[in-house]
Formats: sequence, C-alpha cells, structure tokens
Amino acid sequence: MGFPISSSAQYGLGFASHEAVSDQRTGLDLSNDGQICFDDNVELSFELSFMPNRTDYFGYVVRIIADDRTNIDLLYDRSTNVKNHFKIVLGGKFSSIAFNIDSNKLFHEWIPVAIKLDPRMSLITVTCGDRVYTEKLATSERGCLKVLFGYNDYKEFKTTDVPAMKIRNVQIREGKRLLHHWPLDEEKGTEVKDEIKGMTASVINPQWIKRSHYEWGLLENIKIGGQASTAFDPRTESVFIVGRDSLLKIHVPTGQRSVFRYQSGPLLLINGNQSFFDTLTNQLVNICIDQQTVSVFDFASLSWSENFTYPGEGTSYLHFNKFYSSIDSSLYFIGGYGHFLFKNEIRRYTSGGTWHRVAAVGDPFIPRYLAALGSTQKGAYILGGYGSISGQQMLNPKNIYDLIFYDVKNKTLSKIYEFDPGEEDFVWANSLIINEASDEFYGLVFPKNKYNATLQLVVGSLTQPGLKALATPIPYFFHDIQSFSDLYYGSDSQRFSAVTLYYDEKVATTTAKIYALFSPPIPYDATHEASERTSNVWNSVFIGLGITMIVAVFIILRKRHLKKGVSYPATSGSPVGDRIHHSVVVEHQPDKNSIFLFGGDLQLFDSEGVDMTRSFTPLIKEIFLIILLHTLRRGRGISSEKLTEQFWSDKSTESARNNRSVNIAKINAILERLGSAKVSKDTGYWKFQAYNDIYIDYKNYLAIVTNKDVLDKKRIQELSAIVQRGGFLSETDYEWLDSFKAEVSIQVINTYMRFAESVDIAEDPEFMVELANYIFYFDPVHEEAMTIKCKALAYMGNHSLATQTFENFCNEYRHIYGEEFGKDYKMILS
Repeated sequence: MGFPISSSAQYGLGFASHEAVSDQRTGLDLSNDGQICFDDNVELSFELSFMPNRTDYFGYVVRIIADDRTNIDLLYDRSTNVKNHFKIVLGGKFSSIAFNIDSNKLFHEWIPVAIKLDPRMSLITVTCGDRVYTEKLATSERGCLKVLFGYNDYKEFKTTDVPAMKIRNVQIREGKRLLHHWPLDEEKGTEVKDEIKGMTASVINPQWIKRSHYEWGLLENIKIGGQASTAFDPRTESVFIVGRDSLLKIHVPTGQRSVFRYQSGPLLLINGNQSFFDTLTNQLVNICIDQQTVSVFDFASLSWSENFTYPGEGTSYLHFNKFYSSIDSSLYFIGGYGHFLFKNEIRRYTSGGTWHRVAAVGDPFIPRYLAALGSTQKGAYILGGYGSISGQQMLNPKNIYDLIFYDVKNKTLSKIYEFDPGEEDFVWANSLIINEASDEFYGLVFPKNKYNATLQLVVGSLTQPGLKALATPIPYFFHDIQSFSDLYYGSDSQRFSAVTLYYDEKVATTTAKIYALFSPPIPYDATHEASERTSNVWNSVFIGLGITMIVAVFIILRKRHLKKGVSYPATSGSPVGDRIHHSVVVEHQPDKNSIFLFGGDLQLFDSEGVDMTRSFTPLIKEIFLIILLHTLRRGRGISSEKLTEQFWSDKSTESARNNRSVNIAKINAILERLGSAKVSKDTGYWKFQAYNDIYIDYKNYLAIVTNKDVLDKKRIQELSAIVQRGGFLSETDYEWLDSFKAEVSIQVINTYMRFAESVDIAEDPEFMVELANYIFYFDPVHEEAMTIKCKALAYMGNHSLATQTFENFCNEYRHIYGEEFGKDYKMILS
C-alpha cells in the first residue's frame, strides 16, 4: 500500500478541470486586472504536477499574452497518437518545442518548469527538469505580459480548457532579479499576495491543496433501504453500500456513483451484517456470522447467491472485525458483541464454504467489540475496543487499549503494547490502515458514550504506544446497534475515505455518508491557531461534537447591573435542578429591513417593519435561501449550472434559463421592499447583494463563530441573543440545507465550549452555571457541561443543587444510552 513519504510540502493550487462545468473551473491571473511590464529578459517559473484518476487532461497550463497581441501557451495535448504531449504554441502555430514528462513523476512529484523570454536575442527558452528547449521568437519588443494559468476570460484569449493540474512556487524574474514570488500555500481565499512586491494575483474556483490534506470532503450523503453495510475495493478505489434492494458503488477519486438494482429480490439484511470485497476473487460478499452465511453478489446477473433468515434473533457479533488471508485463502472474523456478551472468538470461513473456529494460543485476548483491525501478509493487528475480561457486559466492562497481532500461520496472539488514552476514553471505527514501511497505522477514534460524536483520524506506531490527531473531525451519530463506521485507503489516488452508516428503525432506511481526505494527512492544529487546541489527542473529538438540529432555546445569562432585560425561567426539562430567574442580554435585532434565519423558518421584514415572508412561494423561497446562504457562507454565491441542477434538471437549457430568470425577477420584486437589495450575477455567480444596512442574523452569527481571535463574554451574549430565537431554519427541510444545519450545530456547541475552556470557573461561577444550562439545551447529556455546572454550583456553596444536577444527568444518560454513567459525583468534582 503506497503512502506519500513526506507531509512537509503539501501545498499549492489545484485546478478544477473537465470534471466541472465551464464556469466552475479554476483560473489564476498573476496580475489580476493589470499586466507585468519589463525592460530586460523575463522568466516565469513554477512547479507542476497532475492529479490522478481524471478522464481528460487537455488544456492550457499557462497562457502568456504579450502586449495584448500575441499568445505564448504551454498546452497539454492528450492525443494518444502524439509522441510529445506538452507543447508550446506561439500565436496561432505550434512551435518546435514539445516534450514529455514521465507519467509516474508527473502524477506523484513536483516538476520544475520555466519559460524565459529574451527580447534582445528574440528567443524563447523552456526548461523542464534538466531539459532545455530553445526557439526563435517572431518579435523582439520589450513590453508587458498577462500571465494566466488554466481558465481565463480575458478578451479574445479566453479559454475553458484546463488540465487537471496543481501548481505552486510561481516566480517571475527580470534578468537575474527575483521580482515576484507566489508560493500558493494558502488555505482559502481568492486573492494571493506575492512575497516580494505584494502584487495581488486573483484566483477563481480555487482548490487549495493544503486544505485538502486536513479537511475531510463530503463525497456522498445518501439514503438506502435496509440495515446497510459497506465494503471497499482498493484496486478500483470504490466504496460499496449494500442495501436491501440495491447496491451503490462510489468511485472515490471522481465521486462517480453507480446503482445496481437487484434482480434476485430484496436482500434480507440482518442486524450486525457486514460486507467485504475479496480482491483475489473479485467478489463482493455480505456476511452474517450468526447464520453462518456468506452471500456473494454477481454483478452480471445482479443477484445474491444466498439470502438470510429474516427477522433474525438478534446478533451475537455486532461490530466484529474481519480480514482476508492469502496464506490459507480464508476470511477471518474476530470479536463482536451481542446478548450481553463480548466475544474473543476467531472464526474462519474457507474458500470451500466451510466454517471453523480457530483455537489461538499466546497472549490473552480480552473479549471485545468496537476494535479496529488492519491486515498484513502474515496476519492482522487488532487495536483497542470495549469489553470485559469475563466477556459478560454486567461484570466490569471497560475500554481496552492494547495492540495485538494475530499470526495466521502459527495461530498465535502476541500483545505488542498497551497505551494510555489520556482523559477521554474512546473506541475505534472498524478498520486500521497499515503502513508497514514506516511501522505506522491510521485509524478513526470516537467516544462510545456520546450519541452526537465525531470521528477523529489518528496515526500511531506499530512498535510503541502513542497517538497523534490528524485532520478535522467527522460528525458521527453513534448508537451501537444502529451505527457503523469504517476507514479505507486508495494508494493510487492517495486518498483516505471514511464511511458512516446510521440505521433509522422507524423508516427502515440507512443514511450513508462518505468522506475523503488526501494523503498525507496533516494535523488540523498545524494550520490553525495553536492556542485553540491542546496536545491531548482526544481533544479534537471533544471540540468537534456534532448535533443534528438546534431546537428552540432560551438563554439564562445573569446581568444584575443591566437595567434592561427580559427574564425567562429555567425550563423544566433542563437537568439543572434550580429555578432561578435571570436576565437575558438581547442583541439589538431590528424589526425593519431585516432577515432572520434563526427561529424555525425564514422571516423578512421590510423598511416599514411589515412581515413580508408570505410573499415567497415555496419555490422562490428555496431559490432565495440557496443563493443567500451560498453568498454569506461560501462567499461567492452559486452558479447557474448548480441552480439548474437543483431546480430544473428535467428542463432543456433554454427552458431552465427562462425559469431561472422569471423566478429571480420575482425574488427581486419582493426584495425591493427591503431597500437596495437584490439578487444579481455581476461576478459570474448568483449572489445576494445589499447596499444599505439590512440586518441578517446569520451574517452576524458567522462573524462571531468564525472569528477565532475575539471570543469574550460580550460575544457569547451576542451569540446567545441570536440563537435564542430558535433553531436555524429548523422548520425548513431541503436536502441541500442539511450541511448548513449540521455546521451551525457544530459551531454553536464548539463556540460555547471554547469560551468555557478559556475561563476559570472561580472567576464568574454564576455565568458558568448559566452557560452550562445553555449547552444542556443542545445536548442534555453533555458531560463537560455537567462537570462545569457541578463545579460552579459547588464553588458557590449550592451543594444540593450540584448533587441534583449530577443525579438528573445520570438519569438522562441512563434513559438515552440504556447503561449507567461511568463516573461518580466525587470524580466529577475532582
């Protein structure tokens, strides 16, 4: 399994190519709206690499325009019948300069390229690596240049043909002097300053490489019938989601999705079933250990070889681990849980279709589930989990933190080490990714005792204990009989993929989400303020708690010295235990010229304070919201193609354009009542524009939660005033809106907890009680909020209220999770 060697140079600008519609492709203009003028010879240099697994690489790497008259292009010609694919074009003709770059290097290394123009000698010199090519130029004039990489819309030189490429370290020299240098090591934004003279380069549709190495991208969010399972084919880098009536195949490098509807009838998926892709036989199988059945899918006939007895009697092997061994051509199944028993069994399924229980020897193997497993040629590493020495759930179950290797040939279990998890207990997603060359593994960890949890990517050593957190957390709703998560790796595209499954029993449907991250992954802390993180590996999981929806909430923040305020009693459903009345500091939220997204549904008030929301039909309301949110959150608005895809995908191009024009005209007619506000396409994207003081609560909310430098008590009160209106569009249900809602949920909890971590409880215990109360409205079993509140109440001498808070928390925890909270009151206060 191939892993990139170093993570020290993961930066640059990626270019959206033919996989994107024309106006969503990437372009870089070094001089923005101007030109770069020179008196001596001038050299443009940069480093180039191509992105793997794309279907079309034709296009302009760079287009240099001299004095707005002549184009000098470095073009990639993908034709199979040509010897040299990189070509220099001078004006309307191919020059004699043409060359190739070894594909292995082009897709996996950075290739230095330089183009030098010498007006005195009338020469163009192209350098690629250690090769140099020279040709006479038709002009010898000194002048000014326009330098455009990829997509451009400049005068008659415009082009939409862009190779799937990456560039970095762009430099311009005049003579021997370095005039400009753009490293392109940004993480976001569309403007880039050069490090020498500060010249601004502009980017459209940027794909910043550094960000793709720490931020997981959501590839798919799909629903499928039945209690689905997942598998991965590392050769084609495809994720499979096995459902009751159909099979989904998602190609990770491109995001392409295929659906296979079963001709053999429904697959009766049993609780605890798992799937596996056997690369030796090229077979996808679904496994039920309880019924000792392995069903094979035939892609030709779209049918499964076996079905299962349904409904089953419940599984005894929930969250078991699995791997294939070429030593004896067998599938192995290890551990699991069911019927109040943890398993340490090792079961073997042979190529002949027989089942065997393996009697392993060696070091003790504690019965467990929720462990991670990564296979090698000789066997498999098994890491961590949750279980008990006796195997019985009722006899001291606990988290397990040992690393064990199972040797297939010798049937031995060897304990390698045991590590200290720190303050936060955690378990694992199903698979480990093993890198034997560096004696490392990658895995996903999460807290077992939280429903609104997150998966955190970590890297560890195969020889000594210790974990390091990498990348951003992934939202994960965990309930052990309904949830499943796994981690995969594709060596060709060098991408990790993570899959989360959540089964909704009420509608018998599984929600599957697939995320992708480029390798090598880098720590999230390395690209953000270090002060916002601790060195604890689990802190990323703690910070990243995700919550699906914000419910209507009230903020209880005491401000005795304020003369104005509105009092709200503590809600009876809160695990607070007290009934103290406090005042709320309310941000000024005008009822004129305002747009509210918090409070359940969209609300607009015109310049006279009249509610104009009813003027929106359901369709134009959704169109308005998708444009508004993409403007405020994404910055650039939304393209016509995306609007067509969302609302008029069944229409012809002309019909879609007419529908779009008519509906946006209706929106603007309504917005006239707000003053100088409108939806326009001045920038190439449909954006919401306001030229007067229109109040938008979501805009103010973003200013608070995204500003990492300023977070004090006043800002917390301002945030409270915004979200106290109610949930963020919680009464509005669009599929595209889910990601915005999830982000708001995560940001609100994170912001409150980030503030709580920065304040000593003794400084303002009353405020900390009220802050904890507010967190409880979002998560009634938020352990850290309960701890803060108990400590604050105890500090104020309210010991009975502190005890009652703890008891209410334990009752709620037992009600949600069906088990006892694992700490006592003294441990909380310690």
